[in-house]
Amino acid sequence: MSDAAIEVEGWQIQQRQALMTRRYEFANYDETRNFLDKLADLSKDKGLYPDLNFGKTHVNVSISPESRVLGAESYEFAQAINDLMAK
Repeated sequence: MSDAAIEVEGWQIQQRQALMTRRYEFANYDETRNFLDKLADLSKDKGLYPDLNFGKTHVNVSISPESRVLGAESYEFAQAINDLMAK
């Protein structure tokens, strides 16, 4: 399967600028903070650090690979971020 055919639930994918973005919504600040803490741990484990923009009840996550090409590592990282919501 080519990278162009790969999709990760909830993520918007751009190939030309090589960017994946997703907005996560939360009921309150405690849930937002918990997600950010888990994301920080995941980023440290993977050595990948997305751009973040967040408020009281939302987090916008952007993955922009250094290679400027969305590869398997980007898609796997996006899925791992999605998996944080189940924990």
